[in-house]
Amino acid sequence: MPNWASLDAEQQRQLQLRKLRQFLSQQIVPYHPFYRDMFARENIDVASIQSLADMKCIPFSSKGDVAPTAEDPDRPRQFILQPTPELLKENLPVGRKLRLLWKKLTQGVDAVRSEIGLEYRPVQAFFTTGRTALPTSFLMSNYDLGILDEVGRRIGQVVQVDPAVDRVVSLFPYAPHLAFWQVQSVGTATGTFTLQTGGGKVMGTEGILRAIGKMRPSVLCGIPGYVYHTLRQAVEEGVDLSSVRTVFLGGDRIAEGFRNKLIEVLERGGARAPIVLSVFGFTESRRCWAECPGGEETGLHTYPDLDLFEVIDPDSGEILPDGETGELVYTPLDGRGTIVLRYRTGDIANGGITRVPCPACGRSVPRLSSNLSRSSNMTDFNLTKVKGTLVNLNAIADILNSHAVVDEWQLVIAKKNDDPFDVDELRLVLALVPGKDGEPARAIEDVENKLLKGVELRPSATEILPREEILERIGMETRLKENRIVDLREQSSAPSAAAAGSTAAGEG
Repeated sequence: MPNWASLDAEQQRQLQLRKLRQFLSQQIVPYHPFYRDMFARENIDVASIQSLADMKCIPFSSKGDVAPTAEDPDRPRQFILQPTPELLKENLPVGRKLRLLWKKLTQGVDAVRSEIGLEYRPVQAFFTTGRTALPTSFLMSNYDLGILDEVGRRIGQVVQVDPAVDRVVSLFPYAPHLAFWQVQSVGTATGTFTLQTGGGKVMGTEGILRAIGKMRPSVLCGIPGYVYHTLRQAVEEGVDLSSVRTVFLGGDRIAEGFRNKLIEVLERGGARAPIVLSVFGFTESRRCWAECPGGEETGLHTYPDLDLFEVIDPDSGEILPDGETGELVYTPLDGRGTIVLRYRTGDIANGGITRVPCPACGRSVPRLSSNLSRSSNMTDFNLTKVKGTLVNLNAIADILNSHAVVDEWQLVIAKKNDDPFDVDELRLVLALVPGKDGEPARAIEDVENKLLKGVELRPSATEILPREEILERIGMETRLKENRIVDLREQSSAPSAAAAGSTAAGEG
């Protein structure tokens, strides 16, 4: 079979359909509690799936299906493949049964149990990083860790890591989260030396800068805000960054303006023609995808033999043609542990999917634009007592991250006078780039005008604060992700019953 990166469109469709049918019939229907029950309830017959378009017979899954609740904290267990000895005897393909029988005869029953255990028994957990008090666990077996290593090898190929000459410094925090472990697998699978710093919470920024100065790494990776913070401090302290060739970022979207801003900082530190790449992943997929360094918007390179992406209309759920913007839906074509099918990611893919070979590297894999946004970041602001205004928080972050004069920022959304019945107000605090902060009033005016033009709102108040104070507020070195946008509206003090009655009577 051709290499995963060189299959043409028809080969991809044939391979994906074959692997999907095999995965559903040999793993999901026999061993997956949630989907086994769903398929029976919905009368879904795997044999009836004769094309990828027939996947629409499988209902979408979402975070609400798998996330634990106070009433059902064990809900994620329903999404784990759970083969019992009886189910294995009933459902294993004949060829696999014969191989296991031969192993039993030649090596003993313990060898068979070990093989099945290594394939299915969970050995590691990743956790989602949402705001919920009950994070969702996604379990992986040794089989899945093998896939993670294979993906790490492929990412190394896509971003052009050369183990003979490259050294990687990772700024991702130590955590049971996908980003950290995917970087670890890039290093181990490609044989590239990788220093896992643990981010600011472990080594601290000063310790990381000392390591960069000694190691002279060619590749850096981490969450965008913290990478920018670290490199900015490196420049201010005179750390030589001339060895840095590539930076790849995950955990947050990267606006083009922020990408350029980061390149400017790298060049001030001595880097020559540095490249900043985006890496995308989500816990539910248990793997990541990267851009290649061949030029602007090469797109996130996916793996047609491991993954199946759809793009749907987020309102109707209808599958959209290639090239159209919509919500990403994800289905794995292989895996053990926790499995979700037709999973609605909540990520909006601007420009959808393209299957045209990458103009930079020539790989023929399906590609996604790195210009992704979260549908959940659309929020209503009640800026008047008449009507609400729908605002994309991604757009706010892009404007502030990309602004040449803005060094750090935080936006607080609250109720005026701490009254849940009053209008919303937006309080913006900024730290300005040193050397560009000569006229704070003009900087504030420019930022507010760009927000007004870009998202049609103006902050209720904008204040300039020292960088250190904002870094502390956003938890730059204490949190997994910076606390950039803080919504306090649900924390507003509820008025007394008498006051509420008076308000209602007055409005009536």
